[in-house]
Amino acid sequence: MLKKINYFLLFLLLFSRLSEAGNLGEIFFENAMITIHHNACQLKSPLKEKRKLILPLDKCASRAQKIAISHPNLKQIHWAQHDRQTVWIVATFSKDYQYEITSSPYQYRICIPFCQKNQSIMRHNPERESSTMMFMLKDILFKIPLQGMLIDEFLERSIGFVPQDVMRDGLPHFGAKRDDWLGSSRKHKGYDIYANNINVVAAAKGTVIKIRKNKIAGRYVKLYHDAQLYTVYVHLKTVMVEIGQQVKRGEILGRIEGATGNAVEPQLHFEIKPYNQSVDPFPLIEHFYQDHRQIANKIRRYQKTLSAAIQTRNKIVKNFRLRSFSSQSNHLYSNY
Repeated sequence: MLKKINYFLLFLLLFSRLSEAGNLGEIFFENAMITIHHNACQLKSPLKEKRKLILPLDKCASRAQKIAISHPNLKQIHWAQHDRQTVWIVATFSKDYQYEITSSPYQYRICIPFCQKNQSIMRHNPERESSTMMFMLKDILFKIPLQGMLIDEFLERSIGFVPQDVMRDGLPHFGAKRDDWLGSSRKHKGYDIYANNINVVAAAKGTVIKIRKNKIAGRYVKLYHDAQLYTVYVHLKTVMVEIGQQVKRGEILGRIEGATGNAVEPQLHFEIKPYNQSVDPFPLIEHFYQDHRQIANKIRRYQKTLSAAIQTRNKIVKNFRLRSFSSQSNHLYSNY
C-alpha cells in the first residue's frame, strides 16, 4: 500500500513538472538567422562544439523535427526532447562558425555569424512583432488575424469592447448569448474583434479549404493547419484567396469593410477549431501572455469589464422581453 502511495506521489510530481513546461513553436532560418518561437521556454547556456551548436531550452516541450538549410556553412537544424524538461535544438555546420544570440518576448534569434541592424524586421522591432501574436496551440504560433493589430488593441476591440447595440449584436466573447432577446438559447462559438476597413490575415500557415457566403456570416474563409487545427474568418466584405491556396501566417485573406451578414457593427468573427470543434481561445491568450505583466494586468481589467457588461446586457434583454410580452398581452386583450 505504501509503495502504491509513493508511486502515486511520484506521478503527481512528474505531472506537475510537465504541466509547468512551456512549448516550442516554429523554427525557421532566413537571412542568415535562426528564429525560434516559443512560449515560456528558457534558453540555457549554449554548448558550442566544432561543427555543432546545441541550444538547450529548459522548461520546454516539443516534438522531434528537423529542417534542411540552404547556406554556405549551416547544413541543418533539428530539435527533440532531451529529457522531461529540456528540448535540445542542434544546428549542424560544415565548418567552424561564429554566432550571436538576441532575444525578445517569445523569441530567440541566432545570427550567423553576427546580427546586423538591417538583418531582419524582427531585429528592428522584435517587441512589436511579438505583440502581434495571439497564442500557441500544438506547437503552432497563431497571429492576431487583423493586419498590423497589436495585442493591446486586440484586447480593447474584443474582450474590452461593448457594442453600441449590445442587445442585438451581443458581447464578443466565446459562449456569449446570441438572440436571447428573441427567446433563442444560441451561444457564440467564436471570438469577435471589432474593427473596420482593415485586412484579415491568416493566423497561421495553412490551406484554404472553404470559401462561402450566406445571410448570417456574410463571406467567410476556413483554413486547415497542421495537427488537426482549423481556423475560420467570418464577416468579410471581400475575399482575396482561392480554395486550395497555401497561405503563410500573416498573408491577407480578405477585408472587413462595414457590417456583413448578421453583424450589426463591422467586426471579424474568428474561430479556432481543434479537430474541427470550436473552442474558447481566451484561455490560450491568457496563458501565452501570463509572463507579460502589463498585458496580463490588462486582461484581468478587461475581464472585470466584461463581467459587468454581461450583467448589464442581461438586464437590458430582460426588460426588453418584459416590455414585448406586456405589449403582446395588451394587444391580445384589446382584440379580444
